[in-house]
Amino acid sequence: MVTYFKTLNTGSISNGSSEEKDWTPDRDIVIKKMMLNERGGTSLNNVQVYISIADVPYTRDYVPGSVIGSNPEYCWKPDLAVKKGAKIYVKVTNNSGSTINVDIVFEYE
Repeated sequence: MVTYFKTLNTGSISNGSSEEKDWTPDRDIVIKKMMLNERGGTSLNNVQVYISIADVPYTRDYVPGSVIGSNPEYCWKPDLAVKKGAKIYVKVTNNSGSTINVDIVFEYE
């Protein structure tokens, strides 16, 4: 299997604000890993993340961004099959005290 990466960027999110991103794959995929990267190096401990894939919520109500992880070895590894046309939705809420810019990275086959 060939491994691919897909990155969704939130752009700048000011403290107390949220940004929503979604992706609809154009073929069946398997999400192997999900990682979060804050471009300025700000901690994601006080950043809340909500994830829904194919209308199934994977966070109840949210998870701190640091729990998802930024390191390929220590990140969320759902190994989740996603059908073509299913919506992958991520909401990022910033409570870090400063503006953040987050890359939401999916590794998939």
